[in-house]
Amino acid sequence: MPETRPDLEDFFACSDYCSPENLLTALKSYQAISEKTGNKNPLIFKDLLSNTGNGALFRRSGDADAKAVETFIWLSQVQRLAESIVSTGKVPPFKKLELYELKEIAKLSLDSKNLESISSHLLNYGIVVIYLQQTAGMKTDGVLFKLSCGTPVIGMTLRYDRYDYYWFTLMHELAHLALHYEKFEEPHFDCVDDDINDDIIELQANQASRDSFVSRSDWRTASVRRFHSDEELYKNAENLSIHPAILAGLVRYEADNYAIFNKVIHQISVRRIITPNA
Repeated sequence: MPETRPDLEDFFACSDYCSPENLLTALKSYQAISEKTGNKNPLIFKDLLSNTGNGALFRRSGDADAKAVETFIWLSQVQRLAESIVSTGKVPPFKKLELYELKEIAKLSLDSKNLESISSHLLNYGIVVIYLQQTAGMKTDGVLFKLSCGTPVIGMTLRYDRYDYYWFTLMHELAHLALHYEKFEEPHFDCVDDDINDDIIELQANQASRDSFVSRSDWRTASVRRFHSDEELYKNAENLSIHPAILAGLVRYEADNYAIFNKVIHQISVRRIITPNA
């Protein structure tokens, strides 16, 4: 008796997205991906055929360049990992994330040991967090998307091994979730290196994520913004109840000076703390 392939059990199951047009487009994209990467995993075709998330996004773009292919495969892996977590039945339904809850989550950054349990903590909100290293052809820090059941998923590449970077990326995606959950019907990618001067959605998320660490009034009076010394940094960090590495990152970003506080922001290796099951 031939061996059963669980991953293909419902591969050809009928659904509303298996139209001839979608089948043809998915086949063309699958062929392009297979030729460029040598990856012929049938689950890639299934993802391309899907009308949710990355499948619809990739089919509509018709883009088979190296970056798009790598991003699609990465996103598919993130989605599959998230679906496996949700399938356990232990993830409560997502209701809504309020801005005040961002501040409660941000408080966990005061102790780096909390990195080990952040993803488990966010499951209590009905939010799935997946850490998956990006490939060489990508330039992504985070992504926010919904599964078909409505569960929000945050994917993080941990592209930079810094404590401030980790928390800025996470809180930025959570800010999107609090502010823009209903607006995002497709995966929303973020890259910290992008220029967002004219993007109101990104500016709102940046502001909300910073506010979760320090109030606007406290930020206005923080002396470290003017005096870039370790003494001022640690004094302000203690007074504001914010981790020194995160405060250093905020100052570096505002001043557009990434030469200051280098020692402080590299003291903690996030990748060494976080495991694939964190």
